[in-house]
Amino acid sequence: MDTADRASWLAQIQRDRAKRLELDKTEVDLRRRRTHLDLQDDDDNQEENREPPPEVKPLIDMFPGVSAALLTRIFERKLKATKLLHFKEKSVIDADQENGVFKMTESGGTVSFKKAASSLKDWGPNPQTWTSCFLTYLAVIGYLFGDKHPKAVPNLLMFMRQILDFAQTYQWPEAVLPLALNFHQYLLDKGELSTDSYLVTPQFREKYLRYNLTLPAKPTQNPSAARPRHAKSARSLNNDTEILCGLGKHGAITCRKKK
Repeated sequence: MDTADRASWLAQIQRDRAKRLELDKTEVDLRRRRTHLDLQDDDDNQEENREPPPEVKPLIDMFPGVSAALLTRIFERKLKATKLLHFKEKSVIDADQENGVFKMTESGGTVSFKKAASSLKDWGPNPQTWTSCFLTYLAVIGYLFGDKHPKAVPNLLMFMRQILDFAQTYQWPEAVLPLALNFHQYLLDKGELSTDSYLVTPQFREKYLRYNLTLPAKPTQNPSAARPRHAKSARSLNNDTEILCGLGKHGAITCRKKK
């Protein structure tokens, strides 16, 4: 084996070793994420079954479409931004399917399945679902923290308005929705309800609002297609007699039939 072949062989060994190390690291990360998700599912199941705090109980009747567990998470500052999707109004059938409970009539028992994780597609192609859910969330925030943190709801409203403004320029599912969810999660992690501003920071805007995700430009009206000028002459609706109009004495408008 000459020097060139030996160098190529050693380089290939190093690349294979680096690749194996990278795969091992990825597998370790996946195992950690699975463990974290399993623990989170267990915590969610425990919250579903435990008694809500006294501060939350009055809200259960005010917001019948929101579970007591979600209201409790808001009160305890543990809500995840993606959970806002569960604030959407739904029928009883949709609620049963979301909870993953299927009744087995033949055996008389029930079989429970894990909830499917929500995805960006579940939010729809426009801001309607997110806006509806976020407004319900704001109402809950106002009831729970409005007296102690009067700036919370107005600041979150300004954040919502900024998100809807972004949706006028950028694609909703690919750009604005991920921005809204991730920046809202950033605010939830900070846990500050009395801050002066909840507006999206430049770092988040640059990350999600990219030029290739802008909406197609709306066609502009051709200036030459403006309303045509009034003709100097008009024809009667009843016949083809042409009528000429002009200025008479003292600036008065006079009309006469063309002979």
